[in-house]
Amino acid sequence: MKKGMIITLSITGGIATILVSVLIGVLIGNADLEENYTDQLKKIQSDITSAEARVKDEESKLLSIKKHTDAAEDQQDVENKKLEKLQTEVKEVEKLIDQKDTITKEIDSLKKDQDSNKKELNKLSDKVKEKKAYVSELDDTIKAKEKEIEKLDKTIVRKSEEPIELIAGQYLVGTDVPEGRYQVTNTGDGTNFFVYDSSGMPIVNTILGDGMVGTGDYVFFTTTGDMIETLGPVKLLPIE
Repeated sequence: MKKGMIITLSITGGIATILVSVLIGVLIGNADLEENYTDQLKKIQSDITSAEARVKDEESKLLSIKKHTDAAEDQQDVENKKLEKLQTEVKEVEKLIDQKDTITKEIDSLKKDQDSNKKELNKLSDKVKEKKAYVSELDDTIKAKEKEIEKLDKTIVRKSEEPIELIAGQYLVGTDVPEGRYQVTNTGDGTNFFVYDSSGMPIVNTILGDGMVGTGDYVFFTTTGDMIETLGPVKLLPIE
């Protein structure tokens, strides 16, 4: 039972008790009670009015309490809804944070791959530059050789005789090799080449090579009694 109902019943019970007492006094009272009946009735009426006022006041208080209670319940519902909305938004923010962390990790991984690729690209670029520089040197060497060959072609007329191929060793002119004029060229990576006269004095001392090692081909005269010495395979081209 609610508090408001208990208060209302208490007040109503008090009024009923007063009325019963009055009625009993009227029925069994003495002559003095009859004389004072009017005053008591007025007092009873006053008590009833006062009691009714108290009842109304209590009812007003109960109504106010109920309004405050309803308002508090409504406010609590509003707060609960706000809390639920806030919790939902927090979960959404947590999901966004997880997505951000994942994307950040992917970006970091891509940056590392990019840095690694840049390093590899720089290495390849350096190698390409080295190769280009080497190719440029080879081009210069080839051009120099072509010019030398062009000069030789203008100044040297090769005989129709077959070239003489020699391996590393010593050869006697007039016995192993006919005397004459020759253009000697190496057939390997390069070699030292000597020609000594009959007294053992060197008349040719050169290094045959490809331009980067040695001085390239060499033209010389030799007569019977000279000795040819080569430390690597060479080819003698008879020329006029």
